[in-house]
Formats: sequence, C-alpha cells, structure tokens
Amino acid sequence: MGHHNKYLYDRFEFTDEYKQELIEFIRHNTNVEIGGYRMWDGIRTHLMQSPWELADFVFALKKHENDTGFKIRRFLEVGFSSGQNNSILNKFFNFDHIVGLDLFNSNTNGSSLQGNMQHKNLVLVTGDSTSKRVIDLVNKMGPYDLIFIDANHTYEFVKKDFENFHPFLEKGGVIGFHDIDCPDWIGINKFWKELEASGMYNMQAFVESGHLLQYGIGMLTIK
Repeated sequence: MGHHNKYLYDRFEFTDEYKQELIEFIRHNTNVEIGGYRMWDGIRTHLMQSPWELADFVFALKKHENDTGFKIRRFLEVGFSSGQNNSILNKFFNFDHIVGLDLFNSNTNGSSLQGNMQHKNLVLVTGDSTSKRVIDLVNKMGPYDLIFIDANHTYEFVKKDFENFHPFLEKGGVIGFHDIDCPDWIGINKFWKELEASGMYNMQAFVESGHLLQYGIGMLTIK
C-alpha cells in the first residue's frame, strides 16, 4: 500500500526513514523557535514540543510495547493545557482511556482546547494536581499505563506530582516528564537528576539542543 493511502500514525515502523517523516510531521505543528515551520502568532494553536524529542519519545514508547508485550492503553496527562500533545500521542496509541488534568488557569486557546477534546476517550479533571480531591478522582479512574507529567514546573510541584501519581502506574507502565532540560525551569532537571541518583528507575532522556527554545523529554520505568 502506498504512503498516500495510509496515515502516518497508522503505519508506524522502526526505521530511520519513518522517523524523519515523523519529525517532519511534528515540525509542521510547532513553531520556528523550537525547530518547526510555524510563526508564533499569539493564538496558541501550536504544539509546544521539540519535533526530535517527541519523535524519540514515541519511538521509545513503541519500543517498550514491542520489547515487553505491554500495551499502552490508559493514559494520565498531568498538565493537559489545550491538548495538542494529547492528540498527537492519542493518534499513535489510540488510548482506551485518557484522563487529562489541568487547572486551566494559564493562557489557552478555547477553540484548540475544544478541538483536542474530540474523537478520544477522554475525561478532563479541573483542579490543583496536589489536592486530595483531584488525587482521589485520578486514583478512582486508574491505574494507568502511561503518565505524563507536564503541570506546574517548579521543583516542589514536579516532585509532588511524581510522588502523588506514580503509585497509580500499572506494573510495566511508563512515566514521562516534560522540560527535564529546560533553562527556564531548572527545578525539573534537579528532580530528574535526583530520580536518576536513586538508582530505582530505568531512565532515558531525549534532548535536542541548539534552538531558541529547549524542553527535553524524560522517560522512566520502575526497576
């Protein structure tokens, strides 16, 4: 079947050629400061991800499924924002169950948020990720095969989010962190290094430098 007959996310393959195609796809959805093709236009409809880091993360998740036979079906995203990241991951993994968590107190694009709520098995929880109410709700809807932490970016909050939510990870599941090597949020890097030093986790870091904006994605599994 020719490429034009099948969508990129439906024909995943572990090849360099495919990875380049995936990076190019993500570049069209993100802005120039992070290596994409879009101008910052102030309306916040772009994807806030490095194309190279996100492609590496998708590859690593697919490899985890492949190597372990563990299917990633249930996704908790701590920090949903307007959901662009959620939608891209959903295209590649077609989740049975998504819980998105956010305070929705920072600037988001309403139309983008509405668009990224569609065509997925999604429950949105609005509130402080460290509150007992939110943690209890998230627990009731768990466990989760993938947890992505991308909420309040201070050291204290990232630490709390990890400590509060990692108990809801299914055995064999994966935790992702955004901004592990971001000059604007050094607290995340500090916490990431502490997790590394503990020796309790298998950890991978995907960091693409050389752009005006730098984020970094971390991935860990429990030993």
